[in-house]
Amino acid sequence: MKKKLLQYTNVCWQLFRSDLVVFRQFIVEDLINLFTWFSSFLIVFAYVYPELGMFKEFGEFMVFSLIAAESYWRIWPSCFELINDLNGDKVINYYFTLPAPFWLVFVKTILFHIFKSIIFCCFTLSLGIVILWNKINWSNFSTIKFILIFLTISLFTGCFFIFLSSFAKNIKNVRKIGIRIILPLWFFGSGEFPWKTIYSNLSPKLAYILLANPLTYAMEGIHSATLGNTQFLPFWLCLTTLLLFSGFFGIIGILKLKKRLDTL
Repeated sequence: MKKKLLQYTNVCWQLFRSDLVVFRQFIVEDLINLFTWFSSFLIVFAYVYPELGMFKEFGEFMVFSLIAAESYWRIWPSCFELINDLNGDKVINYYFTLPAPFWLVFVKTILFHIFKSIIFCCFTLSLGIVILWNKINWSNFSTIKFILIFLTISLFTGCFFIFLSSFAKNIKNVRKIGIRIILPLWFFGSGEFPWKTIYSNLSPKLAYILLANPLTYAMEGIHSATLGNTQFLPFWLCLTTLLLFSGFFGIIGILKLKKRLDTL
């Protein structure tokens, strides 16, 4: 058992390293792109929107939404890459010839997604501090909770990416997934407003419906960890629910992709 575990770990690490080689080639370009969109959004949210009547802490609220959103929005291009490979070169088929179970390939994919999320989180958090230092109330920031919820969000987005990819037969389907699933989940996922705003000011029934959106727990969780617990859903509820969603989406996605790959 120990020998097999070491073998699986070594295979996973070798696959991870091969992805790392490709990632290093594009990291500078990715950081430039990230700097451009992140700083543009944050400056507008923090300094322009409050002048138009938005609450003054909107920039502080959005900086942590955007940090989590970087991991979430990478789901879409990741789906494109995987489906393009399945319908094209089928490089993934080589991975299944290695001495390891099929699920390990997808676990590696999820782990590498988490790794990239951590790298870009360090960059976006640093950039957010530079842009908003005097606007962030650090007395409510919990480092431990932030790390826990961010890693859980990254795990969820990695599993959700596998799940969504399992339903896409071609690139056209991936476009539909982005427009019909990824975009709506974001706009109703408490990334741009607290969940309690819907509950208190609009409709409690609608608020409860939005609890079916896993992104609600991601955004409420990261805001609870960084801005305080009183105005957001309980932190540990968000963390636990996200872990359950991650397990569900990850298992279903891996099984569906295995079935699909067996027929190719």
